[in-house]
Amino acid sequence: MTWTTLLAAGSAALLCAVSAGPAAASQQLLSEAKKEGMPAQSCQYCHVSKLPKKDTFKADDLNERGKWLTAEKEKQKVKDVKADWLKGYPGGKEQK
Repeated sequence: MTWTTLLAAGSAALLCAVSAGPAAASQQLLSEAKKEGMPAQSCQYCHVSKLPKKDTFKADDLNERGKWLTAEKEKQKVKDVKADWLKGYPGGKEQK
């Protein structure tokens, strides 16, 4: 490989790693919720703010659904929230 090719490949890899930061997980969770048939349209499906930031996150930034998901995560002792848990969210069909 030439120096230019190595530099370009390294730059591309670094760019991908940086751009896949905290927002990627949130967007992925939102996409998964939609695939599960949930009426999620934005981050406010689980958060109070329109565009939550991971570095300034507080538990108060979650709505009731988000708090329930966090409790499920702790109860199941796993690292990440799963979108399919939303099927078990208590409340009527309009709450899902």
